[in-house]
Amino acid sequence: MLEDDQRGRFGARAPLSEVIGRRVRGTLHRRLLLTRDAQRLYSPDVFRLAHARFAGTGKVLILDAPGTPGIMHWTYPIPAWIRGWVNLYTIHDAIPLITPELSNVEPLSLARRIRALASVTDRFLTVSDAARDEILRALQLPAALVSNCGTAVTALAHGPGQLPDGLIAQEYYLFCGLAEPRKNLPRLIAAWRNSGTTRPLVLTGPDHDWAQAEAGLVLLPFQARPALVDLLRNARALLFPSLAEGFGLPVVEAMALGTPVLTANNGALAEVAGRSALLVDPVDEGAITQGIIRLDQDDNLRSTLMMRGLERAGNFTPERFGARLRRLHDEFTSDSRFDV
Repeated sequence: MLEDDQRGRFGARAPLSEVIGRRVRGTLHRRLLLTRDAQRLYSPDVFRLAHARFAGTGKVLILDAPGTPGIMHWTYPIPAWIRGWVNLYTIHDAIPLITPELSNVEPLSLARRIRALASVTDRFLTVSDAARDEILRALQLPAALVSNCGTAVTALAHGPGQLPDGLIAQEYYLFCGLAEPRKNLPRLIAAWRNSGTTRPLVLTGPDHDWAQAEAGLVLLPFQARPALVDLLRNARALLFPSLAEGFGLPVVEAMALGTPVLTANNGALAEVAGRSALLVDPVDEGAITQGIIRLDQDDNLRSTLMMRGLERAGNFTPERFGARLRRLHDEFTSDSRFDV
């Protein structure tokens, strides 16, 4: 694990003096020495310093770690590299590069960063075959440089089961996530409205204030994890007709909890869901409407989706994900970097 003092400060605005100091240090320092104990690697400001160095010089920050080399999994393409180690960078999707209008991530800087890392990485990892294909197409990378390792569903421990006021188990539809353009929420709301269902649609996330209040549309703020699991577990169905995803974690989470799912019939969502969800064309509002009507009226369909979903979710357990990572690690264990 690599840590710095920025934990808990995500999104917090830094003082101007700190920003200027970091820019200067990023320009001057090519390398940074990490400290190491039994649990972690550490430097006070490594993540922001890496971004400052790349913004100022276009160069990746070189990190030196004492002791025996290991394998570093970077969970995002951060412009830093531990010299002498195996460095693996996860790219969750190519949405900012393929369809920038659906993302808030600046595409040019992301592409520059990934291309710079391509010269030092041992492998880029991603979470679905669809995401891998799009990454290769967007960045023109060698096919052998990008591997799909999938991901795992974890943290499904539920709370006391007490739903927000007005919600009844199995009698509401749920969407959870950010209100990004790719989430397709205007079409989803219109389709729910046009379906004629009397069951409410619940949108939960930190940024749904944009939605206009109307009867049956329930807007919930960001939920603590156990409360979110309760919402997923007790929903009549998860409605997730997103326009673009690298994986679509809520889909598998809902399946693992025995909740039927409606999602998109293309890309990573169709790949991950397989035949275990009700698949609809996400740009066809009428198709989403008909899907909601079927979920509203056909309990046999819901039972089938519940059984298939539980079986499908078994492909995304921590044990299976761990096995995939071990096979990947085995490719590097004979590397001379690990000779003692």
